[in-house]
Amino acid sequence: MRRVRRYRSSGFGRSLTLLRAFLLVSAIILVLGAVALSSTLSGDLRAAALYDTALDVGAYSDAVLAPALVRDGKIASSPAARRRLVRWIRLPSDVRGLNVYARDGRLAFSTTRPNRVGRRRSSPDLRETLESGVPSATLTADTSVVRVWAPLHSASGQVAGATEVALDDSAVEQIVDDTRSTVWYAVGLVFAILWLLLAIFVRGASARMHAQHEDLEARSHDLVESSRALEATLLETIETLNAAVEARDPYTAGHSQRVRRVSLAIGRELRLSARQLGALATAALFHDIGKIGMPDTILTKPGRLDRAEAAVMRHHATRGADIVARISSLSESVPAIRHHHERWDGLGYPDRLSGADIPVEAAIIAIADAWDAMTTDRPYAVALDVDDAMLQIHAGRGKQFNPAVVDAFLSVARRRPADILPPEVRGATDVAATA
Repeated sequence: MRRVRRYRSSGFGRSLTLLRAFLLVSAIILVLGAVALSSTLSGDLRAAALYDTALDVGAYSDAVLAPALVRDGKIASSPAARRRLVRWIRLPSDVRGLNVYARDGRLAFSTTRPNRVGRRRSSPDLRETLESGVPSATLTADTSVVRVWAPLHSASGQVAGATEVALDDSAVEQIVDDTRSTVWYAVGLVFAILWLLLAIFVRGASARMHAQHEDLEARSHDLVESSRALEATLLETIETLNAAVEARDPYTAGHSQRVRRVSLAIGRELRLSARQLGALATAALFHDIGKIGMPDTILTKPGRLDRAEAAVMRHHATRGADIVARISSLSESVPAIRHHHERWDGLGYPDRLSGADIPVEAAIIAIADAWDAMTTDRPYAVALDVDDAMLQIHAGRGKQFNPAVVDAFLSVARRRPADILPPEVRGATDVAATA
């Protein structure tokens, strides 16, 4: 059975942190997107404003300048035509200068350079305007001037010349600024609404996660408590089964407790960790739990078992391991229960492990089990005295038993004999000398 782990709230906290981080990052992205979009739209607005200005100047040229200057499809550059133009036109206050060019590039009229009238000018903008017949405008940032080129059409619609108008950029910038404010406001409002909707969604998700977390915490707590109660019940059941085994065989009453005491003494001598000692104590206590399924004719037989009976008895090691394995908290004790009858020379059971392949806890229980069997009366044998039992343990060193574990057992026998002696054992006073 698996141990049920309690749901940890740290994952829930990380999820909420990620949601808040997502909301913050989304706000930053939306702000940057709004700025980028507004900047792009502002550039487009400036281009549109320049284009509209070019169209207005073109319309002005055809409506006001063409009637005064165009004669027979050509620009009239006579003094009379220039005087007539001066009388007719009233330039707006934002116009800084006006130049009129004939189709051949000669300057026919100028408010800024009258001394250059009659001279030709070579300009890419002038040539493009005369050839395309389309007005254009450019903004000169360093002089704050909008320079507009517009064609002058004759009555038949042919391009007779071109006008160059220098405008103060304040008019264009005013249009751009007014429109840009509207664009920024609209974009900001849209992106703010998007972020608000996102914040509402995140808040709802956070609330749902919180509710789910609380529900999961409650379910997890109930499940953990149920698991603990079930494991406690199983442990009590195994302890009851273990007591039932010893109750069926009065000759082995107290055997598991004595094996546990001797095993822990050896384990401490070998300086096992606290975790290993815990697993060792449990395994020693339940090492014979598999005998619960043994027939009484085998378990309490007054003589030695025959080959068939011994084969049946050997199943108690694997059966005991399977029983204890049902409690996940005792999983570390299972190998020692399964292998406590393995031998160092590989002639043991159930898996015929040998040498260092045998878990040290199983090797310890093997010696403690053998020691208690030799020093306790059994139906088929009278208990040996301590000296003979000690010789038997020493004789099995490197054959039946792990040499290091035997050395630890003998060390305990020399220095702390009370830790291994069974009650009322014969020859107890000779243990130190024999060991």
